[in-house]
Amino acid sequence: MREISRQSNRTSCNMKQLAYLISVLAILITSCQKPEDQNQHQPDPEPQEKPVPKPIGTYKYDGKEYPVYTALYSHDSSNILIIVSPLQSAETLTTYAMIGINASHEGKVIDIETSWHNDDYYFRYEDPIKYYSEFRKLTSGTILIKRHGNNADTFDVKADVTLPDGVEFSFEYSGPITSATL
Repeated sequence: MREISRQSNRTSCNMKQLAYLISVLAILITSCQKPEDQNQHQPDPEPQEKPVPKPIGTYKYDGKEYPVYTALYSHDSSNILIIVSPLQSAETLTTYAMIGINASHEGKVIDIETSWHNDDYYFRYEDPIKYYSEFRKLTSGTILIKRHGNNADTFDVKADVTLPDGVEFSFEYSGPITSATL
């Protein structure tokens, strides 16, 4: 009788383990299934790539050519300032060149060697490695900024200058430039 009782206890214990195992498997199976979704069988749409804009021109700095994607200007009764940059967003320009002249020199070629620095012309260059303040006099070159007729947003800009440490910078462009507060 004891043996029957032991077999009965073992069977009961095995049945409890089997029931527990089935319960755990049922929970695992149901938790791994994804709920039905109406979009479940539709493929994900292809990501839309933004077209790469074409540069409006190029500038040369230290013998290397860089595309210009951003060109901005500001004009008041005293100055005309042009900013050109290889960056596509004008919000955070960390690389740019600023070329400026006294408004009375518009349309005239300014010779750096015979002109007053920060009175007749302005030049600043900045990138993550180099910074040339507008307070440092250029060593040589010429700057020209001229508007096309009555169209205030269309310019001829030409700068071919040598920076204080001998690095050369050049930019030439003819066309529209976006007005901005600089």
